[in-house]
Amino acid sequence: MKTLLSLLLLMVGFGMVIAQDEAATESAASLYNDGLAKLKAKEYLEAYDLLMKSIEVADPTEDAQVLKLAKGNGAICAYYAGTTLIKEEKYDEAMEKFEKGLELNPKSYTCAYGKAKVYDDQDKTTMAVESYMNAATVATEAGKADRAERYSSRAGNLVGLAYGDEKYDEAIEAGEKFLESTDDKDVRYYMAKCLIAKGQPSDALAHAEKALEMGGLEEEGKYQMIVAESYEAAGNNDAAAMAYSKVPAGKYAEVAKYKANDLKK
Repeated sequence: MKTLLSLLLLMVGFGMVIAQDEAATESAASLYNDGLAKLKAKEYLEAYDLLMKSIEVADPTEDAQVLKLAKGNGAICAYYAGTTLIKEEKYDEAMEKFEKGLELNPKSYTCAYGKAKVYDDQDKTTMAVESYMNAATVATEAGKADRAERYSSRAGNLVGLAYGDEKYDEAIEAGEKFLESTDDKDVRYYMAKCLIAKGQPSDALAHAEKALEMGGLEEEGKYQMIVAESYEAAGNNDAAAMAYSKVPAGKYAEVAKYKANDLKK
């Protein structure tokens, strides 16, 4: 039995395939077309199921074009289906969708972001940070610098939020995951804060000095301030007083001046 497939131009980013074998009601092409219609109608879960079935029944040789389109739009649909499931707090199902989307298209930065959002919404900070940084890498490789910046920014914010909630071990662990991908003065700053709180001033100082190296006297001298706080926590009063005296005018100046004078007594 001979089947003729004709491909139409992409419409709004999607492809449509016409299957002219009337008997093949469950062919890869007909399933794809039905899935595409559902996707355009924003019925994402139904669309996902149809597109996945199209991929499953497609013959790699005879249905090569259908398979290519189904995989491409299947990855797009996986993101929207996963996002729908996140809203319903069905996190395991959402994760399955995002992982399938990445399997279909490893360059799908939206599905990589979706995985991070699943962890984020469940307050799994370290896994969220690691996944956001991975999504940033995928976005960068796709030429989406703005998305990459958004994802890495959220990852950094999570470290700061963990510190603010006094979840010091969590913040440190998440910060280490962040730094495996790229360096950041604010992540270093919060890690130093956490380590001081945990009574580990020597480790704090290493992060504080790196933050100061990267940030200088920006943000009214907060990076200079954390270096001074690290020295003070370590009991090195002379070095702490010197560091406090270098804090510029601004938010931290009054406290820094008091500390510098007090430590010199």
